[in-house]
Amino acid sequence: MKLPMSNQPTFHYLFAECRKRCAQRPDVTSIVLFALLSEDDEVVYLELRYTDFASGQFEGDHLWLSLEEALDGTFEDYGISEDDWRPLSVREIARIDRTIE
Repeated sequence: MKLPMSNQPTFHYLFAECRKRCAQRPDVTSIVLFALLSEDDEVVYLELRYTDFASGQFEGDHLWLSLEEALDGTFEDYGISEDDWRPLSVREIARIDRTIE
């Protein structure tokens, strides 16, 4: 008997240092892309901007409707290429405040 393919979405939790300063947010030094499941079961990405990620100094956030949009937007604004991203560790994921207000 063949088991059905999983329809579970893939979640990515990514971190990158900014490669260039954004004119609108010059103090941002790093970005986290945090996957969330929307009410309609789609994966969206919360962009979390940090002035100092190690100490948790948070600047702001933005919601992207897909990983592709998030990667394109952060490349345009901060010069972050796909090779610059690394997965967040389990410890880093646990300390992220992912509350959307």
